[in-house]
Amino acid sequence: MNHGLLSRRNILRGAGVALTLPWLESLTPKTAVAATASVPIRYLPIYLPNGAPLLWSPSGSGSGAAWQLGSILEPLAALKSKVTVLSNLENGSVFNVNGSASVEPSHGRQPGAWLTGMDARSMRDKLKVEEANGISVDQIMAAHPLFSGKTALPSLAVGLSTVYSSCDGEQCSIARSVSWKTPVLPLYKTVDPLLVFNMLVGAKSGNSGDAEAAKRLARRKSVLDTVLENASNTRTRLSVADRLRMDEFMDSVRSVEQRVIGVSGGMGGAACTLGAAPRLATVTPDNIRQTSATYNKGAHADAMNDLIVLALQCDLTRIVTYMLEDERSEYTYDHVQVRNFSAAGSIPVGGTCGEYHALGQHGHYDDYCSITWWNVGKVASLCSKLDAIKEANGLSILDNSLVYFGACMHTDDHACDRIPTAIIGGAGGKLKTDQHLVLEKTPMRNLHYTVMNDVFGMEQASFGQNLTGAPLQKVPQILA
Repeated sequence: MNHGLLSRRNILRGAGVALTLPWLESLTPKTAVAATASVPIRYLPIYLPNGAPLLWSPSGSGSGAAWQLGSILEPLAALKSKVTVLSNLENGSVFNVNGSASVEPSHGRQPGAWLTGMDARSMRDKLKVEEANGISVDQIMAAHPLFSGKTALPSLAVGLSTVYSSCDGEQCSIARSVSWKTPVLPLYKTVDPLLVFNMLVGAKSGNSGDAEAAKRLARRKSVLDTVLENASNTRTRLSVADRLRMDEFMDSVRSVEQRVIGVSGGMGGAACTLGAAPRLATVTPDNIRQTSATYNKGAHADAMNDLIVLALQCDLTRIVTYMLEDERSEYTYDHVQVRNFSAAGSIPVGGTCGEYHALGQHGHYDDYCSITWWNVGKVASLCSKLDAIKEANGLSILDNSLVYFGACMHTDDHACDRIPTAIIGGAGGKLKTDQHLVLEKTPMRNLHYTVMNDVFGMEQASFGQNLTGAPLQKVPQILA
């Protein structure tokens, strides 16, 4: 691990706790070189299940005033200047020699290609194992020298599943994980927000964080209680403005801690049992499948958003992979109000949504639109929070990030062409934004190849597969 890079952020230490402070000018080396080096570019793939309604598509094409967000994407309106929507990306060429967009079982196979550009079924046959896939983009990045050793956590995989979903007749590793560290090792998302919080605040402690976290919880103590002395000493080194920033940060940590404990306990997680939570791979469908007296998916999403912000603000990782749900989600979204959608926008009409897959994607169109709109809203909320945090180069965390947001299939037709895709953020000025790109039919792997090489400078020679024989090419239209 590069301890020189890690030391640029101050760490408040306590029993089982290593709370990393965000960037503070008073603690930053004064040379321009050090300031530049301390501002990383982050990568956040955010996965949307069950495709997206047609009203995802923007009106017009081009940049600036030439295009407008579709009504499904209207929660991103305040961030439009930092958004690029890409139309006509496809993954059919990963599965079919003729490039056909028909791939079945769709929910069970298509998610596997979203970040890998590979067909998991073919990989299983080739390796003669029960679970296999290509290595995903996020994990190729995490292992690359540009990322490896630069942060306490190589990457973070999180999600909102509770779980209630179908694996569509395929291995559940495909529908429930889009992140693959090796061809035989899926990195299942952590869904319990308290486990994520404990991971973040103990990432650099060098101690048994789980045991100390259990003690804190049993004693009803906050992580802040363990670092008070260290925090007081650090405050004496800060300017008046940075003291205010530090106080605001500490308050936000306490608020996040309280929120994640509540959500975790309500979903029967670590806050409830203090024991080992079951891994996602072993959870059966007999779990929470709708709003209950103790669980609300909106609160779950808000907690995960805050944890992602904490992870990136403190530079604990630069890669976060976020699944908004398992692919064939059958969760009942009765916390979401039904809206009526048109090309002009949407209005609430009363009532609440039903189950996401059968009654949404394949049932009531307004339910499908409303659930997707709600998910877009949670992504917009996350991005807005990242955009509010300024860094040493004068840009926001969002400006210094690439948020790759989208689904693995088109809409209720299950086709894996015209894949709903948006990029949010500027990647430190390397991306062109505020545009709707209507591409010629373009393999998704070309986008990943461009991002790895031209945004992050990885010099990746190849990526994924194309059974039609089409060569790997760049998508230069996304670049500044």
